[in-house]
Amino acid sequence: MKKIVAFVLAAMTFGTQAFAFNFPEPDWGALLREKTKMVNEVDFELYVEGPVDSAPFYGARLEPRGGAYLGMVAENADFLGSVGSYLTYFSMEIGQTDIYYPANQIIEAHNAVVTIGYTVGSLSSVNYDIIREALNNLASYNKPMFIRFANEMNVSSIGDDPTLYVDTFRRVADMIHEYPNFAVVWSPNDMGALDRPFEYYYPGDQYVDWIGVSSYMKKYFQGNQNTIEKEAIYFMTGDYAWTTNALKPIVKFMADNNINKPLMISEGGVATSNIYGEDCDAWASPRFRNMYYNVIMKYPQVKLINYFNTYRADEKEHFYVHDNHNSEAVDKTYAMYIINEAASSGAYISEYGGSPEFVYERADRGSTIAAKNGIVNFHTLAHVPKAPYLTVNYTLDGAWYHSSQAAPYTCGLDITGLADGAHTIEISSLGMSKKYTFYKSGNAVRFGGMPEYAAASEPVSQKPVTEEIKISVNGSFLTPDVPPVIINDRTLVPLRAIFEALGAEVKWNGDEKTAAANGRGNTIRLRIGDNILYKNNAAVQLDVPAQIVNDRTMVPVRAIAEAMDCMVDWIPETKTVVITG
Repeated sequence: MKKIVAFVLAAMTFGTQAFAFNFPEPDWGALLREKTKMVNEVDFELYVEGPVDSAPFYGARLEPRGGAYLGMVAENADFLGSVGSYLTYFSMEIGQTDIYYPANQIIEAHNAVVTIGYTVGSLSSVNYDIIREALNNLASYNKPMFIRFANEMNVSSIGDDPTLYVDTFRRVADMIHEYPNFAVVWSPNDMGALDRPFEYYYPGDQYVDWIGVSSYMKKYFQGNQNTIEKEAIYFMTGDYAWTTNALKPIVKFMADNNINKPLMISEGGVATSNIYGEDCDAWASPRFRNMYYNVIMKYPQVKLINYFNTYRADEKEHFYVHDNHNSEAVDKTYAMYIINEAASSGAYISEYGGSPEFVYERADRGSTIAAKNGIVNFHTLAHVPKAPYLTVNYTLDGAWYHSSQAAPYTCGLDITGLADGAHTIEISSLGMSKKYTFYKSGNAVRFGGMPEYAAASEPVSQKPVTEEIKISVNGSFLTPDVPPVIINDRTLVPLRAIFEALGAEVKWNGDEKTAAANGRGNTIRLRIGDNILYKNNAAVQLDVPAQIVNDRTMVPVRAIAEAMDCMVDWIPETKTVVITG
């Protein structure tokens, strides 16, 4: 199992000066291809309002069971009725040891978590006595606190010597962990310098409770109106400035290194104006919705979002949302309206120890969803590159039902008049469409699988695959002990045969009826009867659930192979499934 442990660069030779480390030159072509793939991915999935315990949970310090704290800079959060997290800052350079006014009074007066951005200008001048005094003073507030020490190291001089950074962070983390109400946050910048990847600075799992990122959506790279396409892709600005894009590098880093921890946007924002005097509302509006809706749909491991609602004149782009509009504005494109809307949506945590009303859950997970006043709310995660304004249409049992023009693209379905049994709901936009089957029983609906109240007249179609169908893995043909089957027009093969052919280790848990495979840098989990598998804790929809056939776990070959980052082709002339990778 791949894991970042004691910092690998410690074995390399360093000089005596802080700038002695020579960062290896990246493979620029490979990096551009990777980022291009990230920014061009399309999201189009149906979600329901699932139970809180359906969210991933890692057991980290201060981690809520499900949902995300909605936070903001303490001094500028007054337009929100209730805030789950307050963000404030400490400065090592000025020897700060307590929270300044008025943030201290705001924090004392509210039941919220606190995020301390503990900034450091030089690691060589870190004073551990001052840190101890600061921690003791913070403990006196008796509040749950996230301590984000020496953040954004991958875009500042404190990252010039990675070994010194890791050693310093570990020492401070050990100090923080002495306080039961505190959690350690390791928090780089989401993009960072291209030649300073996260791997150089990660101090190890035992020193980190949460992963955080600073994540800002900017219209121009470094404020340059003439930003070229390559720069926009590398740093995900302009057309590519979406928080769901910006989180992909850190999510990939965590998955590649089997780091299973909650994630937070330690501080972030969307550009609302710039030095050119442009009106950014039209550009910013869908990006605010992406930040507050799409993020917690696509990445349920994100459990805190702090908005950096502070005006800074020295910035070329500004992220402040509490100006230039009447506070009573009802313009739904306006940032303040969107944040307030998200805060009252039921998906966020508004106080410490609280819980959201629901978490967004992919419809194909198979949860049973009870209607509220006869209504079941559906939502769509819809993102198409360079198409910020979409309309999502909902079709029920073949007839148009509803349209929505803004994330989270909600459709309230009245099920009071629906007959019990199977129904279909289809989502469509820009030529894309996905159809889902759900089963209605009384006051509830359920997606996926064949629930106990599904009509007995709907048998699963199953038939053996003819001997002509062949499966090739990297040039070698498989000869599994149980032949493939076709179920609902999908070819299923023995799970172990595919995974082992791809070099993965397979484990079976008979009590929980789950299979797990580790290999090629991926961890795959699935349960018999479920319409999803989990790839590195991210849900992947299956057209047909995993199931037992002739005492073997059978899985759809394409989904399994693609989960292992392989290519899958079909050669009709020879009736061969070809897996390469």
